[in-house]
Amino acid sequence: MNQAVRSEPGPVRQTRFSFGNPPRGSVAVVDTIEGIECCSEAIEDLAENAVHPNPFYEPWCFLPLLGASDRKRRLRLLLVHGTNDDGSGAHDTLIGFFPFEQKLLHPLCPVHCLCPWRDSYRWTLRRTPLLRSGAVANALATLGRWLVAERHAPKILVLDDLPGGSGIIDGVERWRAEDRRLCHVPDMHESHLYRRQTDAEAYFSRVLSGKRRRHLKRLRRLLEDLGPVRVADVDESEDIDRLLNEFIALESSQWKGKIGTSMASMPNGSEIAKAILKEAHRRKRLSLLTLRVGDRLVAARSAFLAHPGCFGFKMAYDEDPVYARCGPGFLLDQEGIVRLHDDGDLLGKDIEWLDSCAVEAAALPLSMRTEPLPLHRYVVAVRGGVSEIVSRRFHRVMQALPWRIRRMSAF
Repeated sequence: MNQAVRSEPGPVRQTRFSFGNPPRGSVAVVDTIEGIECCSEAIEDLAENAVHPNPFYEPWCFLPLLGASDRKRRLRLLLVHGTNDDGSGAHDTLIGFFPFEQKLLHPLCPVHCLCPWRDSYRWTLRRTPLLRSGAVANALATLGRWLVAERHAPKILVLDDLPGGSGIIDGVERWRAEDRRLCHVPDMHESHLYRRQTDAEAYFSRVLSGKRRRHLKRLRRLLEDLGPVRVADVDESEDIDRLLNEFIALESSQWKGKIGTSMASMPNGSEIAKAILKEAHRRKRLSLLTLRVGDRLVAARSAFLAHPGCFGFKMAYDEDPVYARCGPGFLLDQEGIVRLHDDGDLLGKDIEWLDSCAVEAAALPLSMRTEPLPLHRYVVAVRGGVSEIVSRRFHRVMQALPWRIRRMSAF
């Protein structure tokens, strides 16, 4: 069944597909910002009950970035409704949110795909779809049936940033085994995970050598020689506007500002960043650790709380040689680990791990992590024809090309 429905307000276009007899799942395709705004409440509920959290796809973070991105991009925001895997629950329950955009796999490859949406600023640091706990398999199976049945959609889609060891991977493997109409080409990259131990001392004993710990203590003494050192996290009594202005200015003063990737360097970047961070603070979802020497802010690190974990967002430190030689970024990260083990602290209450959201080669999280975080990618294509051939060979062809050409890939 293919039925177009319209919601108010705004020019909203949804297309709903139902599968099964009786149907256990349906897919609504939303291609406007106004359309997805109408679904915010349902997505909020899904995020609260997701098998793995992703604050970057929650409406309070997602919608401001979506509004600031290029309006010419072809949005394909998929809302999957259905029952739980065991058939319980209402058929109209939102069980999956897949924010896709339609684009070419590569400018040199005239084949379209659906790839996870990322904002123009590249602040969407994780593109893990939101999937309801207990309904992962049905959500993925319904997505696969939609991909096969929909005549006007690309026959290739990409699922990215699926964390290893999560219920999502179990669901994908079950999907691969059961739906023979699709081929799944897997790939993987790594990030860094800080997992809570019995206490902070056990954590540092696991990840740092004695020599490294002594070096950090020496850096702390060097910093204390410059003035009184104070570390704090944001709280309700904080002047949040002043703090965010300080944070954005500090980031803009370092190398990110020089190469044009800081929050303040982007068009309307400061306003969008402050709107997101203030909303996270209002929801008690923001950790903004600050390290000061006297009244001078020398390092700051922001993270979004998403129980049972949290996700790193932006970090900045003072590059003035007087302060930079003391390693303020490393010292602040060390303090964050201490607070991760304190149940009375914002970062420690009900938080079991921190996803750094950093690239694999990032020096700071690489030296402080407890374990690598495997992030899986699946290129899913309908079997037969060009889509299957391209999906199977695309990765190997890209690896043989120079980096400047590879970076134009859709993912």
